[in-house]
This record gives sequence, structure tokens and C-alpha cells, in this order.
Amino acid sequence: MKIFLFVLSSMLLVAGENERTMHSIIPLPQHIVESSSHFKITSTTKIVLGTNTPTLNFAAEQFNEELLERKETALKIVDEESIRKLSSNFIFIGLPNSEYGKKLLKERKGTLTREMKAEGYFLDVNANGVVIIAESEKGLLYGMMSLVQIINTEKRSVAIPCGTIQDYPSEKIRGITDDISRGQISTMENFKKIIRLIARYKMNVYSPYIEDMFQFKNYPDIGKERGALSAKECRELDAYAKKYFVEMIPIFETLGHWENILLNPKYAGLGEFPGAHTINISDEKALAMLDEMIGEIAGCFSSPYFNIAADESWDVGLGANKSRVKKSDLATVHAEHYQRVFAMVKKHGKIPLMYGDIILLHPEILSKIPKEVTFVDWHYGPAFDYTSPEIFKKAGFPFIVCPAVWSFGGPFPNFLNTTMNIQNLNLDGFQNGSLGMLCSNWNDFGGEALRELNYYGYGWAAECAWNPTNADLVSFEQKFFMDFYGLDETDAIRSVYALLNNPANQYHWYELWRHPMLPNRDNMVHEVRVPLIQRMQSIKTTMPFVLSLLEKLKSNVTRNADHLRNLEFVAKLNLWFAKKIETQERVKLAVRLADSTTVREELAKKISSLAENIVSSLTDVKADFQKVWAMSNKPQNIDRLLQRYDRQISYWNELRNQVQRGDFVFSPEIKSQWIYHPEVNDSVQVQHAWFRRSFELPGAIRSAKLQLMGDSWVKLYVNGKSVGEVYARGSLSLMVEMERAKIFDIAPFLNDSTNIIAVEANNFEEHGSAGTNICGEIVTSDGMIFPLRSDTTWVAVDSLVAGWNKNTYTNSWRRHAIQLKKSVPIVAPDLSTGRTSWFER
Repeated sequence: MKIFLFVLSSMLLVAGENERTMHSIIPLPQHIVESSSHFKITSTTKIVLGTNTPTLNFAAEQFNEELLERKETALKIVDEESIRKLSSNFIFIGLPNSEYGKKLLKERKGTLTREMKAEGYFLDVNANGVVIIAESEKGLLYGMMSLVQIINTEKRSVAIPCGTIQDYPSEKIRGITDDISRGQISTMENFKKIIRLIARYKMNVYSPYIEDMFQFKNYPDIGKERGALSAKECRELDAYAKKYFVEMIPIFETLGHWENILLNPKYAGLGEFPGAHTINISDEKALAMLDEMIGEIAGCFSSPYFNIAADESWDVGLGANKSRVKKSDLATVHAEHYQRVFAMVKKHGKIPLMYGDIILLHPEILSKIPKEVTFVDWHYGPAFDYTSPEIFKKAGFPFIVCPAVWSFGGPFPNFLNTTMNIQNLNLDGFQNGSLGMLCSNWNDFGGEALRELNYYGYGWAAECAWNPTNADLVSFEQKFFMDFYGLDETDAIRSVYALLNNPANQYHWYELWRHPMLPNRDNMVHEVRVPLIQRMQSIKTTMPFVLSLLEKLKSNVTRNADHLRNLEFVAKLNLWFAKKIETQERVKLAVRLADSTTVREELAKKISSLAENIVSSLTDVKADFQKVWAMSNKPQNIDRLLQRYDRQISYWNELRNQVQRGDFVFSPEIKSQWIYHPEVNDSVQVQHAWFRRSFELPGAIRSAKLQLMGDSWVKLYVNGKSVGEVYARGSLSLMVEMERAKIFDIAPFLNDSTNIIAVEANNFEEHGSAGTNICGEIVTSDGMIFPLRSDTTWVAVDSLVAGWNKNTYTNSWRRHAIQLKKSVPIVAPDLSTGRTSWFER
């Protein structure tokens, strides 16, 4: 069991809670000796550069920018050659080989140890002045980043606490990865804000995660209208990051998580199978495309490293590479692909990094690939200890640990999981010789979780990576809120975070957008959550308090004031969620308790009023969401998230219309059945099957709509003519998830005689069977509705028969399909409005 060495949280209170001390610095320096006096900054204080270089000027400007942000006067910047005597009222920053660098280092009894050479610094403050000396320009910038965090501003003075720091990082790599491919993509200013933030806390790597979010020269439709980064934007960000000594390492998927690209019919054939999330690693056309894409991205970033990702490649060997895997094994096939990609990366002048999850499942891969690759070892669950760092250490591979900010499950990050995961995984990595830490964030479900809310987690990651054995969450939290918001008193903002982070106030996106008339989700899944009724009540009672605290904080926050808008939005969304749960339960109860004497018209009015009220509230929250999104993100991709709001609104409007028609039986699940070949059972799979049904038209028709869903790739035919197909499978990409059900207009394909609906279905999962779900309706010219639904009257075969999908085929199929239930409820479509079904996880 690991032993945690904690810094006492009371150290922050040495000079009183309202004052910044050297123990207020993020990350906590390695060695601190504090004294009780202060250095006072006046209008005549000068910043003196040991050498007049662009980097030292840039570091000095960081101090002035901090002063200006605090509405203080910037200081004059001079070089040491213009100073005759340097005895008082100065801030010196320079290398130890300059004239005053040597002199001041001796006067202040400073030492620069071997550990301090690359990134360390010596910072000394006494009543006469401030000295920052380092052997590297990066160390000088880090010394300045420490200094700006301990400026104390009062009405009559600006002061810096006296003391001495000798500091250096315990870990070489300290940074974050940033998912820009699932939904949110930052504006250029927001990207730069993130870079400034992590540099302030001495992180040195920013690693954007790219699937389809790059504008490739020869593939302009990839990332089209999604806000994809151009080569020019990437180069601009790379140059900007270098000023802060932040290295931008691109992460580009080279195996798994290609679903956004493969969703495009133009590229679907490059996948392991239609609907696959991985590319076909035996397709030379796909590999040539991959080589070209790697070259374009690699050319935009100055880092010597390139992360090929290659994680979660579950689909390899299920389709095009099935025989290849059978001839050897899954580990060998993966290793052969990795070798191909490593060669591409090297050809473009880069050193490969890759995620290590598949290697941990197939450790024999370790003997099949070169030792030069660096693994990024990701684990996102909180644990007391992790075994994988020792595995990579024993195998002789360099590795970086990769915990995460838990920002992907709901509106506010789960910082309980985040803080434990970051600290414990990083410490296990450090004790096993890791190169450092890259802290992930993920934007699952369309990027609905606001990226700005991750900053607290980034700060904690910086704290743990710099000084892993002394990271203490209690002291970190106090100093983070002081620094990030520019607050002297932090109780209010700490209360806001504590309440938003409380398990009694958290919920999953699935719960938020779930159809209101379905059974509550916490009765259907094995999750450790506070019961829904308790969460509803907790949110109702605590979020108004949160909003009141935020309102008061607006007049006190002096830095990152715009961040309060994000917190305010989450509180409002939480309140709407609680209102939704309360309203849906009131509707269910009203119907359940209604007796024969109940006037249905009155009941309809009551339910309609409740539905109108919840829709009105959600419309307000939707408008607020658009505003906070625009504060930091490009406008692209929000449309899919707004459709989530619109879908929920449609549920409530449909509910209102239903009761106004006098229908009080609420059954939102789809009525059509999932049908499969009759031989399918728990031990038998049929992965390719054909289904058909004949019908006669009920007369002259006004419309004929049909929704198609599949398990998992299905093609629809009407009277022998191809109508469309569905191959999107369940994914954390909202773009893909929204393509799992499609509605087609089949009227042009119908005739006045016997009509045939036919479906070809394929399933490539190892234990999956081919199935389909058809939900349609024909509306006659006089308004009569005739349903067309898949059920066990449909017939099925498992081998292709010529003419099977035409009405001219005369040999009758004698075996009827069987029904299998899905593990998740699926909401029925509204064919009249074009709203498709939804898989409610």
C-alpha cells in the first residue's frame, strides 16, 4: 500500500487566510523558506533583465500583465547593462552567468542544483527586491509564474511575501490532452486561454485529440462544417504555445475511433465493416490515406512526438480481417499495424506515442514492437493503486500515465473521481519511473459538458505532476480558488464547487434527456448513485443557494469572472432536471390515481399545463446554453446538442397532444419488434439474414413513411428497389448516434398491387446476430393510418435467394422471424414530424 506524504493545509494560513504566501503557489514548490516581511512594489520599481532576450522580455511581461489585470500600473522593463547599481526596489530575472546574475546569486546564497538545470529556478524575495535566477529560460518563466501567484494587492500597496524557493519538477512531462473531436472545438482565443492556464501552473504539454477535426487537403469533406482546424490555425497555436514553453503533441487516431469519418458513405468502405469504428488495416488505400493524413498533421506541429492513439480497436478482426486474425492472432495483427504506422510517423520525422489499453489486454504485443515507442497508460476509474505502470516498467518501455478529468458523464465534472484518479495513478506512475502525466478530458455525447469546467482538474493535475509525493487536495483547493478567481475569501466559491460536485446533485446525460414517461433509469442500470428522488430534492434545495452565491461573487471575483457564467448555467440546468423529474412523476401519479369520477378534460388541462411549463423552462435553459457555448467555442456542432433540447421538448409536446386527444395511456417505447432469424438463440448466432413482408395498399394514399433500424447494418428494399441503409452503431459520438435510425419516404416505391418490404441485415459482432426493426405507417387520402411494423409475421432466411426482395418472387418463405428484446428502451418515432426513435441507454 502506498504511503501518502501530505503538506499540512494550515501552511496556507501562515500569514492569514486572506494573504498569498509562497505556499499559495500552484504547483507547490519543492523547497520553501518563508519569512515574515514583504517587498513593497512602488511606481519606481523596475524589472531588470539579466539578458535582453525575447524570452526574458516575455517573462517580464507576465508580471506586468498580472498587475494590469489587478488594475495596477505596469513596471518599467530594463536590462542590467543600463543599471549602474542594483541594491533595492527591483525585480531581477536572469541567467546565472550575467553580471548581476552571478552577484545576486552569491548575495542571496542561492544554489542551482542538478535537478534544477532543465526547468528549475531560484526565487528569493527580501525587503530590497526580488531575484529569479535559472539556468534555462524555461526555468526563468516558471519562476515568474510562481511570482505572479503570490502578489498581494491592497488598497494602498502591492506587496510580495519574502522568502526563498528552490524549485524543479519531479516529472518531465506534465500536461493535458484535449478532446476536440466529439463536439466542442474552442475558438482560437479559448485555445490560447487554455495554453496560458496550464503554463501558469507549469505544465509543458498540450495535446489536442483529433479524429476528423483537421482540414485535410485531399479530403475536404472530412470535418466539413464541423469547425475543423486548418493547418494555419494549428501552426499559429503551436507558435503561441512555444512562447510559454508548452509543447503541442497532436493525437491522431490511426486505428480505432474512426466512426465519424467512416460514417461518411464516401469512406465507409475503408472500415473493418460497414458501421465499424476501426479502419481496415489490410486495405492499402486506407493505409495510404492514413500516411498522408499523418504527414499533414505532423507538419503543423514542432514537437518531435506524434501520438497515434490506436485505442479501443474492438472491431479489428470482426469483418475484413477475420481470416487474417484466424491465420495468426489478434495480438500479431495489431502489432503488424502498429509497425506500419510507426514507420509512417518516423518517415514524417516524428517519434511515436500510443495509448496502451490494447497492449494491456494482449501483453504479447510488447515482444512484437520496438522499445522506442512511448505508451500513454490511461485509466479513468478511481483506485487506491494501479498495476499497469509496473507492467510497462518491467517490459522496458517508456510510458506516461494518463488519468482524466471526469467531465464526460454529466453537466458538472465528477471531481471526487477526478482527484483520486489523478493523484493515485500519477503516484504509481512516478514510483515506477514514468515520464510524467497527461491528464485527459473527453467530450462524449456531442461535447455537451462545458470544457471550461475542467480547469480545477487541470490545476490539480499540475500540482500532482510537479510534486507527486507532497500533493495535498485541501491546500490545493484553497490556493486554486484564490489564484484562479483572484479572491481573498474563498468560502463562497468553494461552497459552489462542493455543492455542484456533491453526488446528491449529480446525474448522467442519459438521465437528463431520457423520455419523461419511461421508467427512471436508476431502476434499470447497476450504478452507484444517490436515489433519484433524493437527488431531485437535494438539487431543488441547494441550487438556489448556489445561484445566490454566484450572484454575490460577481462583485468580488477579479480574475476569470466570465467563468461564473458556466457555473451559473450548470445550476440552472440542474434545477430544470429536478423540475423535469418532479413533473414527470406528478403526471404519472395523476393518471395512476385518477378514478372513474375524474373528469378527463380537467386531467388533460392539468397535464397540459405541466407540460407547457416544463417546455417553457427548458426553452429558457436552451437559450442560456447557446450563450455560454458561444463564449468559448466555435459555432459549429452546437446544432446537434440543440436537437437534444428540441427532442425533449417534442416529447412533452407529444404528451400534451396525446392527453388533449383523450389518450392517457403513456407508452413511449416503440411498438414494432426487433426481429431475427428463427434459429437465433443464446448459443446460436445468425450474422447474415434476409427478411420480407408483403402487403396491399389500403387505397389512395397521402403519405407512406418508414423508419429503419438495424442490428447492425441493414439495407431496405421496397418492391426490389433500394431505398436506403443504416450502418451506424452505438457510439460515444453524438454525430454517429443520431444516425442509428432513419426515416424514409417509400411512397414513390409503392404500386397498386402486392407490395414487398424487404431487409438485408448483417451483424459483425463476435456474439451478435443480424436483426432489424421497421416502424412505418401509410396515411390514406381520407386520413386513415395503417401501421407497417416488423413482427413475427415477417419471414426470414439465412441464405440469399434470387429475387427475394421483389413482388415477382413466388416461392413462399415458410419460416417466420422471432422477436428478441433490446436491453435498452427505444422511444417510438413520430413519423408525422420526422422525429426518429432514440436508444435510451
